[in-house]
Amino acid sequence: MRRLASDSVIYGLGSVANQALSFLLLPLYTQYLTPSDYGTLALLGAAGGVLALIVNAGVQSGLTRIFFDYENEDDRAAVVFTAIAFTVVTTIAFTVPLYLGADSLTPLLFDPPDRAAAVPLMQLAILIYSLSALNGAALAVLQVYRRPAAYVACSALGLVASLGLTIYLVAAAGRGLTGVLEGQLAGIVLQAGLALAASLPQLRLRLSLAALGRMLAFSVPLLPTNLAAWVLGLADRWFLKEYASFAEVGLYALGFRFGSVLETLFIRPFTLAWFPYLFSILNDPDHPKICARVLEYYTLVGSSLVLVLSLFGGDVIRLISDPSYLGAESVIYWIGLGCLLRGMTFVTVAGINIRQKTHYSAVVYVAGVAVNLALLRVLVPRYGTLGAAIAMVVTHLAMTAAMGWIAQRLYPIPYRPLRVGLVIALMSALYFAGRAAAPSALLPGLAVKALFAAAFPGVLLATGFFDRAEIERARALLRRLGARSAG
Repeated sequence: MRRLASDSVIYGLGSVANQALSFLLLPLYTQYLTPSDYGTLALLGAAGGVLALIVNAGVQSGLTRIFFDYENEDDRAAVVFTAIAFTVVTTIAFTVPLYLGADSLTPLLFDPPDRAAAVPLMQLAILIYSLSALNGAALAVLQVYRRPAAYVACSALGLVASLGLTIYLVAAAGRGLTGVLEGQLAGIVLQAGLALAASLPQLRLRLSLAALGRMLAFSVPLLPTNLAAWVLGLADRWFLKEYASFAEVGLYALGFRFGSVLETLFIRPFTLAWFPYLFSILNDPDHPKICARVLEYYTLVGSSLVLVLSLFGGDVIRLISDPSYLGAESVIYWIGLGCLLRGMTFVTVAGINIRQKTHYSAVVYVAGVAVNLALLRVLVPRYGTLGAAIAMVVTHLAMTAAMGWIAQRLYPIPYRPLRVGLVIALMSALYFAGRAAAPSALLPGLAVKALFAAAFPGVLLATGFFDRAEIERARALLRRLGARSAG
């Protein structure tokens, strides 16, 4: 648990830095791009994301799973080189025909008057998200070798380069949406190059077809899952485009950006540390209890962040954005809650991954897509962005429950769902109460919201969420910290 926590902290600090840097672009976007432009950017991102999922058949997932099955360092190096080589080949094989055929792909996203101007945007998106697959495989090497500092450094340097170039291209050169995508492309190229360079000490020029077969046997059954996840990420924006407008897509995308900060600050760092940790403790007889407790800690930390993001996100939008973006505030809580529920599956899916029955995940995700599309069709025409956000929450709640039920049948783990539900219920109650009690004036409103956010740990303590051993460990930690400060 200590190794999981320390690696998560390093990944988390990197994500905080990356998120802080990327948030510097929001005032740029909301001042130099219209809500329609921002909606177009969101659609391109959601659609382009499918390439990062399927270009290399998700081989980095297979690398993470089988790497620890090999104990010899030369064998591990062969596994790593095989994954990288396979990704290079498939990236080239996908990118070239898609780039040349971008003209025929634009009608899928853009209305007729916009299609000619959209072709260069589509080509840039194809390059960005195809190269993201190679970048993901290179970063996965650092992940399995448990080099979180190198992982974070490569990511941060690429983001800094992207940030600087984007600001110049949009604000100084006036290139608008094209400049945004050009800046993203430069950042992903630098990030992939740095990650590959950092991985060189682990690479050996040795292919292992047997290892490739094992990686693909694990990852290919996940492709329907990944494609379903992509549909889930694109469907809400597509329904908003069809039944509302690109401006509504832009408002939803901005609210989504704030709510999904949870992904960047917590869920992604946690996941990067969690999966290598999970597969490395399977020989520990207590690993089922560890998994159960990890889910509770995950829910506690994640709910705390959702509460803060939901209470204060709207104030940030008012400070940094043009007034035309203020409607984005209404979806932040729902998006954060949906992300929290989605992230739970990374823990509750443990039994499926341990048994290597990943096809069950695909079944759940495909069913989840059907549920989501039905909800969007009903809710978006009536409630717009709020309907799309609520559809996301209901979908991920159903998928989390289904995934947990299947995983428990394959590999029972003593989760305590009532404790998990208690945390989420209390967080939600504090959010709605805080929003209702806060005055409209900025400073008094911030003070009231801060009181409700700070009350969360105390409310959990009063309800008995923390057991006596945890309270004693916390007290001992505080005494040690106090003694060090005094010394």
